[in-house]
Amino acid sequence: MQSEIIISNDFESIKNEILANYDINDIRFFEVDEFLVEDARDIIKESYIAEVSEKLIVIMAKSYRIEAQNALLKILEEPPKNIFFCIVTTSKSLLLPTIKSRLVIKNRLKKIQRSEIGLNLKKLELKEIVEFIDEKSALQRSDKLDKNELLKLFDDILYAAFIQGINFSANELEYFYKLSTLITLNAKPHTILTPLLLMIYKK
Repeated sequence: MQSEIIISNDFESIKNEILANYDINDIRFFEVDEFLVEDARDIIKESYIAEVSEKLIVIMAKSYRIEAQNALLKILEEPPKNIFFCIVTTSKSLLLPTIKSRLVIKNRLKKIQRSEIGLNLKKLELKEIVEFIDEKSALQRSDKLDKNELLKLFDDILYAAFIQGINFSANELEYFYKLSTLITLNAKPHTILTPLLLMIYKK
């Protein structure tokens, strides 16, 4: 057994697979929409409950607060005897680099159909950016663009940029991580798309 991060858009199948491969008495599941500091504290307490056999602590969340991840760092780096962790997330960009560096990462994403974003990123114009952001903001106001759809749009734009040969520095990639975190906190489309598209426009 080893501690790991599983990237998946199908939490239910991952849970079923874990239940099929481990004794139910050796697993502790922590399933939440948003992983908070309180959840991290509960996991740390669970980690220090002595076990004769190996115990797997499974954390499944759609978003992870930065402060909650920081609270887990020490226990992930130096887990108690017989304790292993499995962090399940929809995107590795939602996790801090310090978390990712401590665990083995397994990509179990099912193939996602990439959507056409409707922009030629190599020939962006400011007017086009404004119209695109206004359109997405209007969709959000009419409840036709939720945070999960905005996160997918964000990923699709970055994917399109990479495919079109647009390169980003380590600092820019770190900035994109912060933007993706804001999406999970219900940031408005213009807050996310404006800096992203302007950065691509400058390139």
